[in-house]
Amino acid sequence: MMARQGKDVSGASEPVEDNSAIEPAARPTDHPAYRCVVLGHAAADGSASLSAGSLSTGLLNNELPSTEPLISHDPHALAASLASGGAARALPNPSSESSPRPARLWLAEACVLPASCADSSAPSINSSAEASRHRALRARQPDVDNADTPVSSTKARRRQQREAESHLARLLLGELAAAQGIALPLADWSPRGQAPHHPALPAGFYVSIAHRHGHVLVGLATLPLGLDLEYRNPRHAHELDARIAMLPTDARERLAEASHLSETERLDGFYREWVGYECTLKHSLST
Repeated sequence: MMARQGKDVSGASEPVEDNSAIEPAARPTDHPAYRCVVLGHAAADGSASLSAGSLSTGLLNNELPSTEPLISHDPHALAASLASGGAARALPNPSSESSPRPARLWLAEACVLPASCADSSAPSINSSAEASRHRALRARQPDVDNADTPVSSTKARRRQQREAESHLARLLLGELAAAQGIALPLADWSPRGQAPHHPALPAGFYVSIAHRHGHVLVGLATLPLGLDLEYRNPRHAHELDARIAMLPTDARERLAEASHLSETERLDGFYREWVGYECTLKHSLST
């Protein structure tokens, strides 16, 4: 597993985006981040049920049917378990019998600071290598165009930020693949806004990307996967019911059962359900 401290949307909507904010978070770590991964093959008849609440102990102890994908809110723990063989039996790999390969998941995380604070004197949370990569990313970002209004200027900065995140995600995926002896030239990746795809990615390998407010999470696996990353925005608590209504029925029902919880706990529950939902959509595109 490769992990660094430091969201390409694959056909999934992003209702938790806060378009009222003038700037992204000053640093990606200002608010808690929610992560999720869905990994594995669905049942052949399509009856496998993915539940954002059915993960962790039972899954890693192989208590679910082997045809059901795993869903975990701690992708790094799942990757570590797979590396040690702890969850391998629950994730059969249908690759060629002549060259069986264990289920594996490799992850990378990094940050690229928003343009508004890239030149700040605040210490970077990136390693020196990541700092060098970040400087290269900043160098390739065009200056914000001379906008007539603050709104258009903000949109330009957001666009540049997302482009930088997407570029960094593809760099990280290339590094993960290179560690496995796979060369994925940067120029050949599918463009931003499309499900991540590379023509040189061998059969039996899958990738997923998630990024938000300068925080990038990517995964390479030997099974279909979906990753998602989201940040809590306290302002979403004021319209929580409307956002919960965007979730699938089973997720809404689980949250309804937890209506006795505090506002903060309900907001946490919403984000956990949401990242699970996004992961499921991305996972379905990779199978």
